[in-house]
Amino acid sequence: MKNIKVVLIGSGNVATHFALALQKQGHEIVQIFSKNKANANALSIKTSAQATNQLSDLQDNADLYIISVSDKAIADILSSVDFSTKKVIHTAGSIPLSIFPENIKNAGVFYPFQTFSKDREIDFSQVPLCIEANNSDFEKFLLNLAKQLSTNVQLIDSEKRRYLHLSGVFACNFVNHLYDIAGNILNQQNIDPKIILPLIKETAAKVEKLTPLQAQTGPAVRNDTESLKKHIDLLTSTPEYQEIYKWFSEQIYKKSKSSILK
Repeated sequence: MKNIKVVLIGSGNVATHFALALQKQGHEIVQIFSKNKANANALSIKTSAQATNQLSDLQDNADLYIISVSDKAIADILSSVDFSTKKVIHTAGSIPLSIFPENIKNAGVFYPFQTFSKDREIDFSQVPLCIEANNSDFEKFLLNLAKQLSTNVQLIDSEKRRYLHLSGVFACNFVNHLYDIAGNILNQQNIDPKIILPLIKETAAKVEKLTPLQAQTGPAVRNDTESLKKHIDLLTSTPEYQEIYKWFSEQIYKKSKSSILK
């Protein structure tokens, strides 16, 4: 695949990593759009691209337009710019391909199933890329581009992608919130929260070899009611944590019990 010129609409976490991954493969980021000009400038410096905060100033001759903004902003972008004769994609997990107007000849989705932060480097070659397009030729174009960026490329339609995105919320966002709770508990006792890092790493590593059900440990699996009660008592000052603890413990016990009975 020859190198292409890309206009990136967005300058957030996903847009930043896409820009750097594309540039690494020799593609040219010719322009960055963001409503916040400072954000557009910051990413344009990294990519030697032109920065703009005006959709009316978007370059007209790029080979690909990538919309990487918040879900609620995608429709506004599409209603403000005529992409009918252009190749355009969005990067959202929960927004269907059908959001694109029917007059757009080449429209698609390029969803990276990963968590991104601007200032954290990531091996993009390991990021699962989920592709969907409104015609077979554009699908081939996106597959070829994706395979330059990642070793894990899959065709996943809008309906399945909704569930994939949902699973990511459970596996990433919710789990990260639990990390925050664990850190708060440790901070309250003047214990360095970094002490849990080896536990987090091993928990994640285990599910590469075992199913989560096989890897599950702790007092709820054992139905250790004495330990469970002691933990609940320790959370008296934070009733919201108590409710989370009780709910998860009940779910873990029910799941492990049903597994044993099978």
